[in-house]
Amino acid sequence: MFVFNTVVIATHRRSGNQWAIDALRRNSPDINDSYMGLEQIEAGHDAAMPLGSFRRQLLNLEGKVLINVHDLPAADSWTGLDERLFARTILRNSPTIYVHRDGRDVMVSLYYYMRSISETVRNQPFSRFLRGESSLAGLNTGMSRPGYWAHHVQTWLKEDALLAISYDDLEANYEATLRKMADFLNVQLNPALQPLTRAGPQDKAPALERVRNRLGIRRRGAQTSGPRLGMSGEWRNVFDKGDLDFFMREAGDTMRQTGYLR
Repeated sequence: MFVFNTVVIATHRRSGNQWAIDALRRNSPDINDSYMGLEQIEAGHDAAMPLGSFRRQLLNLEGKVLINVHDLPAADSWTGLDERLFARTILRNSPTIYVHRDGRDVMVSLYYYMRSISETVRNQPFSRFLRGESSLAGLNTGMSRPGYWAHHVQTWLKEDALLAISYDDLEANYEATLRKMADFLNVQLNPALQPLTRAGPQDKAPALERVRNRLGIRRRGAQTSGPRLGMSGEWRNVFDKGDLDFFMREAGDTMRQTGYLR
């Protein structure tokens, strides 16, 4: 019965997952203030939690519980059979909000995030990083980073019972987008809506807070101090012509489908 109170918030990494989660949990009395990360049931996760503990934690939460996920809907990256079946059950039986973002901005945000945690990426120029193979799925995808972004978006947008929203809408049309999400989930909103504040740079956040931000359960009333998000259109300050040409070869069709190219 646990699946009936879950709402999946799915995104490619660095695409607005935290904004969507905070918008809902801070503004709807029907949404539990805590949320969980589905990737936590994978043993190799930074904040791994045994499946039994994850299930118990989930069952003890009241109201609709937000479950964030960056994997694809087939949930193939979970290596344990029980964990993979559990993830698939959640993903197949929960209403899903998919948040997408201009893939060029995703690449820039991902680059700066990876520089904060990887010595290898810190020593790479953006052009080399962009052309590197994506391993975000937990598997060797054989795709470039822009190629995997396009694959992720295209795969999720084919799912049923899904509402797609954009990072730009959350940023520029916050209230209307929040109401669209609430209508889709059939939840109430508080009379006075709380705005979202932009998260500060990750490298300025205390180490303990960075660890808390990676956990699947957030403390009630806790304020998010998340990693660097960047501004829409920031890619123009980072991409050169060669980078843009490469990105468009890999992901141009998806950019057009999602309305980022007009």
